[in-house]
Amino acid sequence: MKRQERQHLKENEFAKTTARITTAVAGNTSRVLTVAAIVVGILIVGGAVYFYRTSQADKAGTMLGTAMATAQSQIAPPSSLPGVAQAPGTFPTEKARAEAAIKAFGEVITDYPDTPAASIATYQLGSELLAAGRLADAEQQFRKLADQEGTSFYGTLARMGLASTLLQAGKHDEAIKLYTELAAARETVLPVDGVLMALAQANLKAGKTQDARAVFKRVVDEFPTSTYAAAAQQALGTN
Repeated sequence: MKRQERQHLKENEFAKTTARITTAVAGNTSRVLTVAAIVVGILIVGGAVYFYRTSQADKAGTMLGTAMATAQSQIAPPSSLPGVAQAPGTFPTEKARAEAAIKAFGEVITDYPDTPAASIATYQLGSELLAAGRLADAEQQFRKLADQEGTSFYGTLARMGLASTLLQAGKHDEAIKLYTELAAARETVLPVDGVLMALAQANLKAGKTQDARAVFKRVVDEFPTSTYAAAAQQALGTN
């Protein structure tokens, strides 16, 4: 078949196909318009959700930044001069600063619960509560974050915070178990030598001297260049 004839057949076939599609659309105009409207609606809703989430994340981030600044504010004892107010951005005592930080982090979590900022705020809140000696509240925050975040960065940090909280609360066995799990994790964001030192100290606090010595020895043997190696070696010589 000549090339010109083949081209002619292709053009005819294309014309027929185009005609069929045109006829189908013409016969189903309302249906096509409905589908188009649905597609446009989906795009609009999707864009709105994306914009809303982005906006929420931005607002949450700003609020978190304010809370972080509060937690890091300077301590400036009030002036003894009458009528002199507290300097802006400062607190008269560490207790006052801690209370303000706890309130600020709590507000981030309440106002923007489903944002990354809320996860960070939960960890910071747990840390502030721990430093303030509110162990039950700190444990609650760390547990909540650990459950939510799993093995992610903040989930792992939450477990470390939880172990420290449990240890201070006198729940030695629970703390040791958690430190042991963290030290044994194959992939972790935590420095293993640091976790081992915390585990050794937890064993000492629980009166388990031999277990503590075994962990200190691990630090010396497995991490000879660690910044903790000297302390671990000293601990072996005194325990």
